[in-house]
Amino acid sequence: MTITYAIEDGIGADEFVDVLKRSGLAERRSVNKADVIRDMVENADLVVTARDDDGRLIGVARSVTDFAYCCYLSDLAVDQDFQRWGIGSELMRRTKDAGGGDKISLV
Repeated sequence: MTITYAIEDGIGADEFVDVLKRSGLAERRSVNKADVIRDMVENADLVVTARDDDGRLIGVARSVTDFAYCCYLSDLAVDQDFQRWGIGSELMRRTKDAGGGDKISLV
């Protein structure tokens, strides 16, 4: 299986909720509040995704950043069926690179 990573501007709220549920993170997020989830996705500065061969979202790193000093990684979710594959680590690495590389702190 090939995992495809990308920086995406427009993941949908439903797709985001789906991966949160499959990751186990949904228990700590407002997944039943559509307006909150929509705003979380739309107002993120940086969203890095991992998708399987079928294009299904299996991992997401959602961040708020100034692209100069710091990048706050507010959500890191990986489908439980794909955990321990290094996907979370790769999402974090790509988030740091896209957020400013060595000049920023990933928090």
